[in-house]
Amino acid sequence: MTMITTAFSDAIHDSQLCFRRLLKAMSEPGTRVELDRAGGFGNLSAGCVQTLLTLADSGTRVWLSDALQQDDAVLENLRFHVAAPLSSDAAEADFAVLAGADLDDCDALLSRLPVGSEEYPDNGATLLIETDSLDRGVEVTLSGPGIPDSRRICLGRVPEALVRFLSERDAAFPLGIDLILVCDRELVAIPRTTRVER
Repeated sequence: MTMITTAFSDAIHDSQLCFRRLLKAMSEPGTRVELDRAGGFGNLSAGCVQTLLTLADSGTRVWLSDALQQDDAVLENLRFHVAAPLSSDAAEADFAVLAGADLDDCDALLSRLPVGSEEYPDNGATLLIETDSLDRGVEVTLSGPGIPDSRRICLGRVPEALVRFLSERDAAFPLGIDLILVCDRELVAIPRTTRVER
C-alpha cells in the first residue's frame, strides 16, 4: 500500500512562495518565517518537507537521521516528490535532516557534514534540525550580515554540542554549514556568516 501524500497543491507558485520565505530567513538570520503550503511526510515536519521540496532536487544528496530513515512514509514521499538521492553517508550530503528524536547524534553529525573547500565553499551542507520550540529553551544572540546590531532568539531544547559548534565556528569561514532550525511549520536560519553567542 502506497504512503504517498500530497505535496504542494500548486507546485510552481507554492515553491516560489516558500523560496521567498526561505530567502528572507537566510538573508535575515534569526527571523522566524512560516512555511504553510504543505504538510509533513510521516514523522518529518511540515517545515522540513517544504524546505526540501523547495531547495532539493535530483542533483542534491539528502541525508536523514535514523528515525527518519526508518519511516517508510518519509522515504517514499521524498523519493516521489523530491527525487533527490538519499545518502547513507552524512559526509556526502548537500542537505541533512536531524529529527528531534535523534538530537543525541548531533555532535557526531556535525563532525561528519561537508564544509566545502577554499575553492568551493558553497559545497558546505545545509543542516535542518527539528526542535521542540522557537519560543523557549536555549537562548543565543546573533550578529553579522543581515542583522541590525544583534538579534536574540530561542533554539528550543537543543544539545549543548550544537550551541558550542555554533559559537566556535567563526574561524572556519567561509567554510562551514548553514543551519535551519525547524519547529513544525516555522523556522529560523543561522547561516555560516552569522556569529552566535550565549
